[in-house]
Amino acid sequence: MLLLADSGSTKTTWTLLEDNRVVSTVQTAGMNPYFITSETVEAILMADLVPNLPADFVKTIRFYGAGCSTENNNNMLRDAMQLFFRKASVSVYHDILGAARSLLGKDKGIACILGTGCNACYYDGEEVFSTVPSLGYLFGDEGAGSNLGKIFMENYLKKRLPEEISTQFDLQYGLSLEDILNAIYNRPFPNRFLASFSEFIAPRQDHPFFHDLVKKSFQSFLDEQIRKYRDHENLTISFVGSIAWHFRDILLETMTENRLHAGIILKSPMEGLIRFHREGE
Repeated sequence: MLLLADSGSTKTTWTLLEDNRVVSTVQTAGMNPYFITSETVEAILMADLVPNLPADFVKTIRFYGAGCSTENNNNMLRDAMQLFFRKASVSVYHDILGAARSLLGKDKGIACILGTGCNACYYDGEEVFSTVPSLGYLFGDEGAGSNLGKIFMENYLKKRLPEEISTQFDLQYGLSLEDILNAIYNRPFPNRFLASFSEFIAPRQDHPFFHDLVKKSFQSFLDEQIRKYRDHENLTISFVGSIAWHFRDILLETMTENRLHAGIILKSPMEGLIRFHREGE
């Protein structure tokens, strides 16, 4: 049995395949090693994954995850999985390789992630080549949920929102200044907290204020990420992630205005990863 995992900062999707047939799918919390300890990973696996899968029959694990960009991070996750899947061969890859394989298969192009965080790479059909490092919600994540939330929250706290939007936000969330600052500076996963406000923005994206906010964030993503790739104007640029999916009309509008070639936009990479691994690595 082959177990595929797509892990972001917010959630992890696990899909079990037997003879190229999907047997089951399980969701657990996100496992970005920059925000989580090995003990927490083990607790998540023990409580939410292992009871729902025939662990002794899993022979291969292919884990694609946000934050899986260093040997130490990858080893931490691999060791945790090996505790519960003792008979399996475990490989841990960066989520941008998963995005590239999902979106492009074995074709070349630029693959992008726009979810809680952001990333992009040039993919030659086998390997990924990144020009700009993914710096997270403090120094990067242009176009991602954490960035949209950060810009929105700054406007809210500095009382720049249209009055009707501010009123709707207060009624829906009821957050005090102390609540917000504690969530950002004193509690785990501030990136998830900020990205959660994309759920407030999405149904209001046609409002001029939010349309402008989202479009400027996407423009920053194109400027800081895509334009750094040589020949980017002649390559197909494809996207995966909840933000790319839910705001796809604004994303395509921004791409068109920049005279860039948009490829496919997927909400999740899992369907493409299943197809890629069915066809053979």
